[in-house]
Amino acid sequence: MNVLDKAREAGMAVLLDACIGRQRFHSVTGSCAALERFADACRNASLDRETLQRWEELCERGHGHDVATAIRGLIEEQPDDTVGRLP
Repeated sequence: MNVLDKAREAGMAVLLDACIGRQRFHSVTGSCAALERFADACRNASLDRETLQRWEELCERGHGHDVATAIRGLIEEQPDDTVGRLP
């Protein structure tokens, strides 16, 4: 998934403004709420991949308790409406 797809999924309008050669130029507009959803989607996608890789390594080394502690910490940081929701 690319950044323009994430913007559309967040509720933003993505317009193709021009094509010059192979280069494409887009405008992206939307509400502040859509921008917040877009930022959350981008942040969560990168955080999830990096975090899952670290947790996988910890689990393989037998540090499941550390992973559980990290998960609890993330849950406590999340607003109630995002807990348990996957990006």
